[in-house]
Amino acid sequence: MMTQKASHVLNHNLALHSGDYVKRYNAKPLNRVQNLVKRMELTKTTRVADFACGNGMLLQAIGDHFGSYDGIDFSQDFIDAANEWAERTGRRNYRFHCRDIREYCIQNSQVFDVAATLDFSEHIDNTLAIEIYSSIRTSIRPGGKLYLHTPNLDFIVERAKQVGIIPQFPEHIAVRNGPQTAHLLEEAGFARDAIKVEVIPHYNFLKFLHPLSNLPVIGKYLGARLWIEAQA
Repeated sequence: MMTQKASHVLNHNLALHSGDYVKRYNAKPLNRVQNLVKRMELTKTTRVADFACGNGMLLQAIGDHFGSYDGIDFSQDFIDAANEWAERTGRRNYRFHCRDIREYCIQNSQVFDVAATLDFSEHIDNTLAIEIYSSIRTSIRPGGKLYLHTPNLDFIVERAKQVGIIPQFPEHIAVRNGPQTAHLLEEAGFARDAIKVEVIPHYNFLKFLHPLSNLPVIGKYLGARLWIEAQA
């Protein structure tokens, strides 16, 4: 049974990820995810789970390079937006589910070849993140992969947000760096030697800073995003 405190937290999080937030998210360009898809191993038979799928941007970005697609999100507003977009664009072989990720994974053990969490982990604290990623791991077939994309805490802009120089997005309650995210996945049951962490460019104009991320000393502060692969 959910405690009163847990219920309050859930309702607060749902409010942050509904209504106007969904409208703002719908305005984001598709190429932010299309660039990530190029890093994924997908075939015509790949079963894809898009956890915290939002408006289903990944479904639009992967084209026809999948066997089936399931998008899972706890926000009904996002699920409604995802279904509307998919129907309008004639997408096929997809299903969207308004569900708690943990409950969904219990009913879908070792089903998926690929699981994705794009711009999600920064929205949840460590305790919940370990629970959710542990559940996601059980939904992936042996040898399948998790793809995780998230802001990099070491990036100079994120550091400025952390100390209050720049306002942080209210939804971003747990931005992490590469080692912290890898450790979180270890705690969720992924083997350390099966986790690969890469620092990649931002999807907006800040991408022009990325070539400087190879510089000694200061370079670590100029890599904006994390791309992580973890094999189940």
